[in-house]
Amino acid sequence: MAQAESERMRVVMFPWLAHGHINPYLELAKRLVAASPDDHHLDVVVHLVSTPANLAPLAHHQTDRVRLVELHLPALPGLPPALHTTKGLPAHLMPALKRACDLAAPRFGALLDELCPDIVVYDFLQPWAPLEAAARGVPAVHFSTFSAVAKAFVVHCLKNERTPSAFPFETISLGGAEEDAKYAAQLVSRDDGTAEIPERDRLPLSLERSSGFVAIKTCADIERKYVDYLSQLVGKEVVPTGPLLVDSGGSDGKRDGGRIMKWLDGKEPGSMVLVSFGSEYFMSDRQMAQMARGLELSRVPYLWVVRFPNSEDDARGAARSMPRGFKPARGLVVEGWAPQWRILSHQSCGAFLTHCGWSSVLESMAAGVPMVALPLHIDQPLNANLAVELGAAATRVKQERFGEFKAEDVARAVRSAVNGRERMAAGRCARELREVVARNNGDDRQIATLLQRMARLCGKGQAVPN
Repeated sequence: MAQAESERMRVVMFPWLAHGHINPYLELAKRLVAASPDDHHLDVVVHLVSTPANLAPLAHHQTDRVRLVELHLPALPGLPPALHTTKGLPAHLMPALKRACDLAAPRFGALLDELCPDIVVYDFLQPWAPLEAAARGVPAVHFSTFSAVAKAFVVHCLKNERTPSAFPFETISLGGAEEDAKYAAQLVSRDDGTAEIPERDRLPLSLERSSGFVAIKTCADIERKYVDYLSQLVGKEVVPTGPLLVDSGGSDGKRDGGRIMKWLDGKEPGSMVLVSFGSEYFMSDRQMAQMARGLELSRVPYLWVVRFPNSEDDARGAARSMPRGFKPARGLVVEGWAPQWRILSHQSCGAFLTHCGWSSVLESMAAGVPMVALPLHIDQPLNANLAVELGAAATRVKQERFGEFKAEDVARAVRSAVNGRERMAAGRCARELREVVARNNGDDRQIATLLQRMARLCGKGQAVPN
């Protein structure tokens, strides 16, 4: 019997203009197109949409089935095309970037007219994207790169604004109904008066306008109860995609001439700490000084990845630098970029001092490395609480308020995680979680389920199995 010909499904993906969002979308795109046409009766082609500033470094990822499509944002004062990305973007320009993206809605619609997709996958900061799709009779699905626990926390608090109630999972709650409501309000009240869409409306509208279900980057085996609660809150199925971890295959080490790996190779197993706070958080001078002093006080070898905003656009008008007089006696300081997962996977890495961004939490668990939690803003305190609940965090850095920490507390937490009693228990949990995350990352059934849901929405691949 002749085999049925695969049916093409054209997907447009539109992540927020941050590499922390773009990379999971790109990895999801690769996994969707890699799904076997013989098994799923579908031939998937993905068009990943972003600005030229974001797509230029990703050009080598383009194939005949994963295509990169430029979206040109309208010009706004003080926001040249080179800053149409969150990479190196000073915090005071973030509202302008969001406004420029919102104003690009007609241009995104024109791209849809040109690409003729069967389905659109969009991020929460662009709740207008599903409207552009609907105007053309195209279904659209929200794909979240945040943890289920963070998403559920915010939705819970927004639904209970008038009569605040504590998040119903005590280990995640930030201290009861009032504290939870206060923190959620801070997350959604960062408007500067120029926004096209109120900040508090972006997430609810993105969830509400998602066709039939919501996809989320997480491990079902780790966040099942939070996935279920989020589904209950939004009244839709929530489909986990797995952690979508990316293995660079060793190519990352070439970008710095192998300097990082050589340094790691010279350290004893489990003896050093990786220190990194994500690609979009820039520490203040005071935070940098306290961190630098704390790392030296710990007497633990460290690899510290530091990042600064683009100096010519820094609100202070001066380039940021390391603290005056700082000379790392025990560590290696790397500016801008480092192969995080490869460092975590190196045998010398004994702990990870992290802001607890969701991708960093997943990578730490995937590598079996205990975390030292230092959440600073946004979803990070919630992810940190989840890491503690799971036993993935060996300890926390004491803070008066998020972002307010002292050198002595940094040193104490790092020593405890690498050399203290907590190391053994945290190590056991980390190894167990490594197996769980690896199992979820390699489970093709999650991508098959997502593909089936997408195909059903746009009437493709009717023979796709349930």
